[in-house]
Amino acid sequence: MTRISFIFHSFSGRLCLMLLTALLCSSYSGSRGVQIHSHNDYQKNIPFYRAYSQQVNTIEADIYTAPASDDLLVAHDVQELDTALTLDEMYLDPLVFLFKQNQGRAWRGSEQILSLMIDLKTPLHPTIDRLIAKLEKHPEVFDPAVNPYAVRVVITGSRPDPSAFGEFPHFISFDGFIDVEYTPEQLERVALISEPFCRYAKWKGGPEPLPAQEKQVIEQLIAKSHKAGKPIRFWCSPDNAVAWETFRKLGIDIINTDQPEACTLYFQQNP
Repeated sequence: MTRISFIFHSFSGRLCLMLLTALLCSSYSGSRGVQIHSHNDYQKNIPFYRAYSQQVNTIEADIYTAPASDDLLVAHDVQELDTALTLDEMYLDPLVFLFKQNQGRAWRGSEQILSLMIDLKTPLHPTIDRLIAKLEKHPEVFDPAVNPYAVRVVITGSRPDPSAFGEFPHFISFDGFIDVEYTPEQLERVALISEPFCRYAKWKGGPEPLPAQEKQVIEQLIAKSHKAGKPIRFWCSPDNAVAWETFRKLGIDIINTDQPEACTLYFQQNP
């Protein structure tokens, strides 16, 4: 598939914004009691816009440095880079456009904050340096000190050592680990705690309930994260209605899903 045809079939540019208008007419913007994370969002058949139209709380993109330019390419594996679009094309440019249309907010008239989780797949430097340079061009969109409704950018993947958090601009924060003892200053730069559910439990989301022993382990992790004052997200987790309800009852703050529409609809119908 050529690059041009890929862009067309991904509904990028203004054509996609026309589709977005229609999608927003049926989107859910009510209180859900939980946050929804669009996992590996770039792999959807309509990246960004599907999740955005549902007003999810977090959208995730994996990035690589482009070998022959200053671009950042969005892809899951190195093998996909030949046809990959740039971070600007898929996420940053649409956000800049929408913030202008929505009077400085992710969604017009909404106080909800959108987070963009960016997974650095190539080494920290120069990947994060290129990213920061792009974000600095639009402080009204990506800097909460300039705009309180700005997108919160969270770095995961190739992260710096916590002792170096202070070396990076205040408008980015970091994805945290449950087993790291952060100092109070470092903890201020941690946006959330993310852990692989499959490391701690083998439960696949039903039909039998989460086993008591596995439930106890997960509850301990949730309690530890909450004691640190941070929300928690589990990836590598079951992704169906039984799992979503179980996770809500357990007190998991951020529901990881590859099905943003179905997950949003579930919490709309089961507030």
